[in-house]
Amino acid sequence: MQLFGFNTADGRLIINLFKMSIRDHYLGSVLGLVWAVLNPLFLLGMYTFVFGFVVKAKVPGAETTFAFAIWLISGFVPYMAVAEALSATANSVVAGSGMVKNVVFKSETLPYAAALTAVVPFIVGMGFLFILLCIDGNFPTWHIIFIVPLIIIQFVFLCGIGLFLAATTVFIRDITQVISTLIMLLMFFTPIFYPIDMLPRLIQKITFFNPLYQMTQPYRDVILYHRLPDFAGFVYLAVVALLLNIFGLKYFRKLKGYFEMKM
Repeated sequence: MQLFGFNTADGRLIINLFKMSIRDHYLGSVLGLVWAVLNPLFLLGMYTFVFGFVVKAKVPGAETTFAFAIWLISGFVPYMAVAEALSATANSVVAGSGMVKNVVFKSETLPYAAALTAVVPFIVGMGFLFILLCIDGNFPTWHIIFIVPLIIIQFVFLCGIGLFLAATTVFIRDITQVISTLIMLLMFFTPIFYPIDMLPRLIQKITFFNPLYQMTQPYRDVILYHRLPDFAGFVYLAVVALLLNIFGLKYFRKLKGYFEMKM
């Protein structure tokens, strides 16, 4: 059985590459993999402190500092996963240049394995969020099951973007520098730190087509508001994710023959 030209053996390779990436990332540090937990927790704590205690931001339905922290984290955790995945996939082929030049394998598995690294901050952040929810007495309802298809669609979408980024970075190394700035800008152009109702009505309609919005708002819908995510947004993100993978793989496979000359 094959999907997008990948078979079961390729799937196992992606998992193994993901494990190697996580191990190598923290290799040599005193705390090792503990940093995989501490880093996202530090980041979540910083944003919560700044916007909850310093700026003292408030949104409807989250009038207290504690409630606002939960609202903020529920949108920021998916963003952290997106940022991690895009940064990792953009550098995946260049970082794996030794394998690309010396090992015979499907190099297009590298962006898929890199996108999986987003699962680490995502799990840590969601674990922290659910602890806060339980303390606040806002326990999850059956709507939480929609997180599973959302995660799958989000992963496929990020892999599609990652294929374009990874292949292009081999030829234009500045992509890795530009992507971090673009990710930051996209964060502030997306209703993550503020509700979408604060935007002009026309901008609200345009925001529907912002994939990052469609990857963050559904978490708030199912976790905080106990309601179904917007079906139209769900379908939109799924279609875009599928198209990105189809054309991203064609783009990557067209350029992969030239990788060795640029490494």
